[in-house]
Amino acid sequence: MVGISNANLKQIVAAEAVLGEGGLASVQNEFSPRFRSSEGELRYCARRGIAFLAYSPLGGSDYASQISIRRPAFTDIAAKRGVSPQQVCLAWILSLAPNVIPLPGATRSTTIRDSAASADLQLDPEELAQLQAPPHGAGERRQ
Repeated sequence: MVGISNANLKQIVAAEAVLGEGGLASVQNEFSPRFRSSEGELRYCARRGIAFLAYSPLGGSDYASQISIRRPAFTDIAAKRGVSPQQVCLAWILSLAPNVIPLPGATRSTTIRDSAASADLQLDPEELAQLQAPPHGAGERRQ
């Protein structure tokens, strides 16, 4: 089994053709509230049973530290739930499909525990709708 990275849909389909049924184990692409242009690849992988490894799921260290300014819905929900906006962000990404595995970077044990706790945070449909709204503002990218 093989994993590929930074692949578009055409490259994923080509990898499947070369590797045969079940040969493509994972696709690792950037995905975050800031960078959502891999959403089509994420959905395709979900339909095909391929793990989707979302790297930089918090949008990079600068974005993650400013998520309360750039994406107030994450902060509002976090305040209501008594968790960090980063935990809400990871829970949102996990909610997108059962094959999604976010890959947040962490160097402090508190950050690692906070990220791990996102797996237990179940967001309700209203919260998910708020978070699914397209990103906007400087530095936000979506195809």
